[in-house]
Parts: sequence; structure tokens; C-alpha cells
Amino acid sequence: MRLRVLLASVLVAATLPVVLVAGPASAHDVLVSSDPAADSSVSGDLDRVTLTLSEPPLSGLQSGIVISVTDAGGTEHARGDVSTDGNTIGTAVDLTDAGSYQVRWRSVSVDGHPISGEYAFRSTGATAPAPSASAPSSSATAGTPAVGPSPSATATEVAEAQAPAAHQHGAATTIWLLAGLVVVALLAVLVTRLVQRRRGPAPTAEGDR
Repeated sequence: MRLRVLLASVLVAATLPVVLVAGPASAHDVLVSSDPAADSSVSGDLDRVTLTLSEPPLSGLQSGIVISVTDAGGTEHARGDVSTDGNTIGTAVDLTDAGSYQVRWRSVSVDGHPISGEYAFRSTGATAPAPSASAPSSSATAGTPAVGPSPSATATEVAEAQAPAAHQHGAATTIWLLAGLVVVALLAVLVTRLVQRRRGPAPTAEGDR
């Protein structure tokens, strides 16, 4: 009986190192860290989600690596393909809308087995741009009188500027018309005299007898 117990103890002692070595070697990869971290809050300026695994994904199976980032309504916000850099995988994202986002990922462990997980974080949305210093505020614009003439004032000024010119043009036309009439009258008198000279004096009553 003692011999059997002794043999069993020797067998267990001999196989224990093999089990201890084989156990870690066959363990799956795990997620070590992420950016954004689980349950964290980030700004909408963040444009990339990265996941760091305990080991690099199995080489040659990059098509099996997936990172999905969806909002509360299920809309996908991941942009482009997943990139791999050592044991870090990542993808570009658009987080301009404030709200809660769900990250779901899948990779291939070095032992060939698929691994996956998911977690949530929150985005505060894109930061609104600061107002330009050169742009006047609405109150300043409302309280400051407009620079330059108004359309009605401009039309009045144009009409006043055109009135003297129109008056001068009318006076000049009248003068030229009167001068033309005088010239016509003088020409008529001159023609009449020339005609009378050519005809000669009119015959008297005695000459007729």
C-alpha cells in the first residue's frame, strides 16, 4: 500500500512541471489597456481608438481583426481599416457627436483562437470654435449706426446732383433754339432782298401809258 502511494507521488511530481509549462503557453491573449479607457469620458477631438493586447495578433490573419465603435442608436463611427503595430491595434473614429459609445473588438490570439471583448465610454462632442475677435457682436452691430449713405439718401443725392445739369441742358437748348430762329429770320430777309433786286423796280402807271 505504501509502495503504491509512493509511486503515485513520484508520478504527480514528474508531471507537474509539464503541466505548469504547458498551461501559460496555451493561454489566450488578453486586453491589457485601451484608449479611450472603459467608462471614461473624452472630448470629440479624439479621432482614434487603440487597444493594446498582451501579445501581437497571429500574423497573417489581419482580416480577422475588427474594431467597431457605435453610438446609442447603433450607428457605426469607426472609419477605415484596422491597423496593427506590434501588440496594439487601432482604428480612426468620428466622435464629434456627444453621447455614449460602445467598443466591440475581435482579434486572433497567438495560439490561433479568436478573442473578443467590449466596453463603453462617453464623448463630450466636438469643441465649439471660439468666436473671432474681428467679428462684431450682434449687440454692437445693432447699436452702431451704419456707415455710409442709405439707399434713399443716395438716390436723393443723385437726383440733386443731376438737377442742375438738367437745368443747364434745358437752358442751353432754349438758347440754341432762339439763335436758330434768328438765323432763319435773317436768311429769309436776305433771300427776299436778293429776289427783289433780280426782278428790278416795279413799272409805274405812266410807263404803262
